[in-house]
Amino acid sequence: MKDIKIVIGANFGDEGKGKLTDYYTKNADNCIVVCSNGGAQRGHTVLKSDGTRHVFHHFGSGTLNGADTYLPEDFILNPLVFKEEWEELKKLGWEPHVYVHEKCMITNPFDMMANQIIERSRGNNKHGSCGMGIYNTIQRYKKHINLYSLSWSYYMDMFRHMGITLSEQEEELFHPVKNPGLRDHYYKDLDFMMSHVHFVSNDQLLNGYDTIVFENGQGLLLDQNNTEYFPHLTPSNTGIKNPARIIKSVSWTDEINIEACYVTRTYMTRHGAGAFPTECNKEEINPDIKDLTNVPNPHQDTLRYGKLNVEELHERCQADIKTSGIPCRKTLAMTHMNEYCESNISLYEIHKIFKDNWKLKLFEREEN
Repeated sequence: MKDIKIVIGANFGDEGKGKLTDYYTKNADNCIVVCSNGGAQRGHTVLKSDGTRHVFHHFGSGTLNGADTYLPEDFILNPLVFKEEWEELKKLGWEPHVYVHEKCMITNPFDMMANQIIERSRGNNKHGSCGMGIYNTIQRYKKHINLYSLSWSYYMDMFRHMGITLSEQEEELFHPVKNPGLRDHYYKDLDFMMSHVHFVSNDQLLNGYDTIVFENGQGLLLDQNNTEYFPHLTPSNTGIKNPARIIKSVSWTDEINIEACYVTRTYMTRHGAGAFPTECNKEEINPDIKDLTNVPNPHQDTLRYGKLNVEELHERCQADIKTSGIPCRKTLAMTHMNEYCESNISLYEIHKIFKDNWKLKLFEREEN
């Protein structure tokens, strides 16, 4: 029997998906984590009992438990982030074993710089981008501009079309001749990444593991098809769709036991611009809340807080799992229970609403 867990953010992200992935891989033998969407813009925090703390971007959050990582074709690679994080993990005593699908897209520095310039140009109408070039990478591949040397003219044309005028300094940053150091640095990072991963042509490698944990990035409300919050979304499927597709693609040699785990804090957060119907001051939830991972940045500003509508939470989790086409058990994981306030959310209400064969897991926040 193979044990398959699917960890999904139920809100706008930052729910505690790293904690759940660490939890599911802690005592698992022969385990692999599948980063099933997005790219290195994810920031999943794991804090171990010995005080070791790491924010995962390019590797599965089970790495500190010895789990391997698989980056399927839905994941967007970033050589710069890969190298930096690999070296951080090596200092912690870990050298991750990573498999990569050969069809993965790869971000280059132009994608990241363009993303940040475009976001700044929006002024007060920012989309809430992380500035990691995810959307720009996807658009470049759609134009079949896959080589670094061809990106300069592509992006100069794009800026002109968008009516964005670059400063002389910005234009030189993009120029492959005037700024060869950027190109050389990128190729070194790319070579490093290529030499530290194992490429595969399909998802069948998962059949060799006893425990498979799908670790989604972002959250259901940021799904690319959630038109209610357009354009402040992420360009990927954030729910069960990608894991379900991969599970169906594998010719399993043993029975599989699937559990879909939707993760939420006891309140809601949103990092970046966009509608937030239940937004409130942090003090209305708990004035002692601290967040060491989601610090203010120029692209997403300060982390925003809101109250949790349990009925709407149940509706979107139920709607997502119904699209899977795979039989699976249902779990709701609530993190940050140490920040729980009875006046904002009732555990009785949660049990009452999630009564249709849902299992409830409760976790405290450990990093405060």
